[in-house]
Amino acid sequence: MLKGVTLKGLSLKGISLKGISRRRTLRGLLLALLILFLIIILGAVALPWVTPKPDLYRDYMGSQAVFAQGGELLALRPAADERYRLRLSLSDMAPAVQQATLLYEDRRFYQHIGFDPAAFGRAFWQGVIKGGRRQGASTLSMQLARMHYRLNTQHLVGKIQQIMLALYLERHLSKAEILEGYLNYAPYGANIESVGAASLIYFGKAAAELSTAEALALAVIPQNPLQRNPERSSGQQQLQLARLRLLQAWQAMYPTTRNELKRLALPLTFQGRRDLPFVAPHFVQALARQQPSGPIYSSLDWHLQQQVSQQLQAYLKQQQRLGINNASVLIVHRPSMQIKTYLGSADFFNGTIAGQVDGTAAPRSPGSALKPFVFALALQQGVIHPKTLLKDLPQRFGLFSPENFDRRFRGPISATEALVQSRNVPAVTLQAQLQHPDFYQWLNANNVPLPQAADFYGLALALGGMEISMQQLVTLYAMLGNQGVYQPLQWLANRADAVPTNTLPVDRLQIKTTATKRNVTPESAGKGNPQADGLSAVAFQGLLPEAAFLTLQMLATQPALQHERFAALTTTPQVAWKTGTSYAYRDAWTLGLYGDYVLAVWLGNFDGSSNPNLIGRNAAAPLFFSLLPLLGEQQHANQRLFTKSEQLNLKQVALCRQSYQLPNQFCPETELGWVIPGISPVAVSDVHRPVPILTENGLRACVHQPPKTALDVFEFWPSDIAALYQQAGIRLRQPPAFAEECEVRSQTQAQPPQIVSPQPHLTYLPITGQPLALQARFDGAAKQGYWFADQRFLGAVSPGETLFWPALRGSYQLSVQDDLGGVSKITLNVQ
Repeated sequence: MLKGVTLKGLSLKGISLKGISRRRTLRGLLLALLILFLIIILGAVALPWVTPKPDLYRDYMGSQAVFAQGGELLALRPAADERYRLRLSLSDMAPAVQQATLLYEDRRFYQHIGFDPAAFGRAFWQGVIKGGRRQGASTLSMQLARMHYRLNTQHLVGKIQQIMLALYLERHLSKAEILEGYLNYAPYGANIESVGAASLIYFGKAAAELSTAEALALAVIPQNPLQRNPERSSGQQQLQLARLRLLQAWQAMYPTTRNELKRLALPLTFQGRRDLPFVAPHFVQALARQQPSGPIYSSLDWHLQQQVSQQLQAYLKQQQRLGINNASVLIVHRPSMQIKTYLGSADFFNGTIAGQVDGTAAPRSPGSALKPFVFALALQQGVIHPKTLLKDLPQRFGLFSPENFDRRFRGPISATEALVQSRNVPAVTLQAQLQHPDFYQWLNANNVPLPQAADFYGLALALGGMEISMQQLVTLYAMLGNQGVYQPLQWLANRADAVPTNTLPVDRLQIKTTATKRNVTPESAGKGNPQADGLSAVAFQGLLPEAAFLTLQMLATQPALQHERFAALTTTPQVAWKTGTSYAYRDAWTLGLYGDYVLAVWLGNFDGSSNPNLIGRNAAAPLFFSLLPLLGEQQHANQRLFTKSEQLNLKQVALCRQSYQLPNQFCPETELGWVIPGISPVAVSDVHRPVPILTENGLRACVHQPPKTALDVFEFWPSDIAALYQQAGIRLRQPPAFAEECEVRSQTQAQPPQIVSPQPHLTYLPITGQPLALQARFDGAAKQGYWFADQRFLGAVSPGETLFWPALRGSYQLSVQDDLGGVSKITLNVQ
């Protein structure tokens, strides 16, 4: 405002004499304008040299637009100020929308310096001197300055500021940056700003995909966003009229055929904010926490997401009669770790099932779903190989006595069968033998949060005595197919080839190198101090590639459920899968690897309520296998997954079929089995032993003296396994009694007894009326055992018999000796 002069109503869209005092003459007005031009020229020369480069987006509050991998819009969320505003680069906007905007708003954009004197003079002459219709004189640079700096340009001071800031922007920014800024700030009706948000809302497509007709429509909205709002019928009419006027100018600038001109003139169909999609809401919300604004190009497969959702709804409809009405599904592309399907619940909008809870991120008890990693660590530490015989029989670990799901015990069982059949006792036994890392340390190193100390969980970790999310479980299962390398989930499409810095293969190699440095043998594998070996917690991350591959092979021996669509394939594909059922039937799980994918399925209730039908194999596995056909043909990927690579330090050797140790010369049958040379616990089997038999009476001789004796082979199993065979009704062929003249019975192959209970690393508390149970494992040839405490005789037992001893407080040297001369000792602490 100049003294005595009011220019309210003077605007760059039109200049009028409204508000100008009638006493002012035209000469005074021209003088004011001259002063304005002098200020502008002075600012144009001096201002850019004393000001820093502007940051157009420092306070820019953008919306979040989430796209699927194929470009489909999953969701568009308003910015913090409740406006739809999406920042894009100029290369992400269709050329037509740029050309149409310049044609309609600023045809001399590339010729002026931010302020167009010719346009301003023309507007002044037409609107002020001649008193005609107002004409626009605002450049895109001036409009950007007004929107970015939130100027009030209804007054002269505001106009001067606008022109000065436009010159400032032109001095520091390129024309492309200014045009990009305008299109990211321009209003497009209601609370919609930026061409990126407008194209998604009105046409359901990205700005780069706008057609010429759509670009012409968007170009005319910013000049009058209130009257040309496409969400209103009256706004569409006004918009169409303006678009047709622009179309004439477009035809003059960019000549088109008559047919194309008619097509461009046809009315358009507009969508609105109510039509915005909200697909994979849990996935979108999770991404919002990671990246609150801007376009996000996710890894989600839109079509697979829709198919899985439909299949899940159909399956739950069938299970309603069993009270099963909620589930979560996560599918990950294993080589890239990209999330392809993400269903946090059966229905996000269903409050009765707490549908807005994200089941893929919620901590739940995994049941037996963690057992594969107990076995993998046991393979890695040289505790077992895939066919090692384990004992599925009642055992006590301090006060913990694990039971199997079916409350039965199956006796001697191979490690592979124990894993596939999900036997609890063998899994707990293996966890108790893990060292450096033990299972607790390994879970922590692989980003599984365990808020309590290790003693809190104890040996129940192997049975799901903790909580873990589906996302964390999937990253663990993916290691089995990724050569033991731990990698976090990837959410974005443009990170397909990224290898996280905290999961470089050096971690895996460090584990393997450590085993080599320590000269791992079956006796020493898994033992030692990690600090003394120069290890840190990161060395516990991941698995040895050999252990990962063997665990994968073990899981794949479990036959696939024959879903009708799965069975329709020419051959039954191989699937490595495992189920889990949590305590009190609260969670049913199935996870597995199939081709290039890791698939996880959970069924249950977010309130933790129990349902006896929530059993992994019965409830989750059928859904799991019904989803596999949706992943397409995986024959070649499956072949790569289950074929041993040349880099793996694995060897197939002949094993005695009865003991699964290296066969001696008396083993009747062998079969091939995988071992990790230098780590797997393989020794020559001593179950089959030759016994000299007197030919004249059939008694057992002391020594072999042919032709008086003939050798016959018998199986000498440890006492506990032999007892299990007897309980199962399997009659083991026993050697005959010794001849009377045999006073010295040489048993050079006999194994010393092994104390099973009590355990040396535990402290026992005496309980009144409950004596301590003494149990030992004897060689198959032993007939009697003797217990001692500090050389004090406690009692004699037969193999398989338990001796109960009322121990008092103190420290004891506890020993057991068999009638073959073998001795075993431990230190026992009773407090």
